Formats: sequence, structure tokens, C-alpha cells
Amino acid sequence: MKKIIGFFGGDSQVGTTMLAQSLAEVLQQRGKKVLYLMGSGKFGDEFLPLSGRHSLDDLKAAVRSGKVTAEDVYQNIEEVRGISVLPAVRNPLSASYFTERTYEILLAEVQGDFEYAVIDGGSDANLGITISALNIADYRFFVTTQQSKSIKRLAMLQKNIVQPLQCTGDLIINKYQKDPALFLKKEILSLCEMETAFIVPYVEYGWQAEMESKSLLRYGKFSKGISAIADVFEPGSQKEGVWKKHFL
Repeated sequence: MKKIIGFFGGDSQVGTTMLAQSLAEVLQQRGKKVLYLMGSGKFGDEFLPLSGRHSLDDLKAAVRSGKVTAEDVYQNIEEVRGISVLPAVRNPLSASYFTERTYEILLAEVQGDFEYAVIDGGSDANLGITISALNIADYRFFVTTQQSKSIKRLAMLQKNIVQPLQCTGDLIINKYQKDPALFLKKEILSLCEMETAFIVPYVEYGWQAEMESKSLLRYGKFSKGISAIADVFEPGSQKEGVWKKHFL
């Protein structure tokens, strides 16, 4: 597997799921074989037409025993729009029963079959699956919006979890608007004690994306922001630019 990419939110409403799914879609559109793991610990957040017959719950016993086979994993993967998807838990209460080695155990069995794994790590650092995603990811993106509470919670996540685990990563400011009434990029970087950030512009119609089970990639501003992130790993038609260099 080329890379394991994790997305982690400072809050539950910053758009981590949308960003993770969208990156998985763009990498797939660029000809890559992608496994998308929905590990937020929540149910019903997807923007995909899943059948509802499979979930991470069905692998809980095997993960806890440490005896997962490739067949176990594939029995719970759904193919949607060219992406292999391991759906989230059906019962949010069961999320707390997954260990901090969950993804290490799961991906060990199938990693040779995919070029990228993209994990929606959610925002709850009390969950073993979130800690597992933090530990196993080769690249980590920490997501905030311009809301004060999201920024503060992300800063606390960095201080209490990310730094002690030495799980460094890069910042994404999602749903960004150039509004002086909101925290702007420079202020957010200062508060989060980070030097650089990706910007993904605000796009309306999030509710519509949920109803239609689609990402926001059809909207130019959003698509451009996700493409800039994808260029870090698989450069598109545009020049690589500073972000590619930043990760080398």
C-alpha cells in the first residue's frame, strides 16, 4: 500500500467525513485503487448509497481476538463508485469496543490489494478506532472550521493526544469564508500553533449532498480544494506546487 491517510476533526461538525470521502473519490478518479474506511464511530454520516448490510460491527469479534482474515474484511466491503468502502458501525455504542490496534489488524490482511487507504478518523479521541487511525496513518490531516469551539477543541486534541503520541500532521480549514467576523487563516494558524494549512472553501448544499448520497465534488470551489490535497499524493494535470514539496 502506498499510503494510509487519516482525517481527524476538532469537532463533530467540521466536515471530516465529507473531506475523507472526497479525497478517496479524487484518488480513485486519478486511477488509483482506494479503500475508504469509515471510522468516525458514528452511524449515518456517509454521503454514499450503501446497502446497510455490512459494517465495522461485523468484524468486532475478529478484531478483538486478533484473528482477522482477508476473507473477513472483504465480506464487509462494499464497492461504491469504484471505491472499496468499509462502512461505519451500525451501533455507535459498539465503537468503544474496538481496540487501538483495529486498523493495524484489518489492513495487514488486505494492504497489498490497495494503493491507498483513506480513513475518516472522526473527532472522538476516547475511541480506540480513532487512536488506531492516528497511529497507523502515514499522513494525517486535522480539520477545523472558523468556529471558535472547533479551533479550541482541535488545539486541545493536539495538546492532549496528538503531541504525546507524536502523530504530527497538517491542518485543513474547511468551509472557509473570507469574513472578518470569523477567525481568518492567520489567526487560526496562530491558535493551532501551525505554520501552514489547506483551505477548502465553504459550499452550500451540504444537506442536498446528504439527501443525494453524493460528495460536494461537483462544485468547483470545493473540488479545487480537494484536488490541491490530492496533488500531495498523486499530482493532477496542474503543476505540483508547494504542497507536494512540503510532504517530501
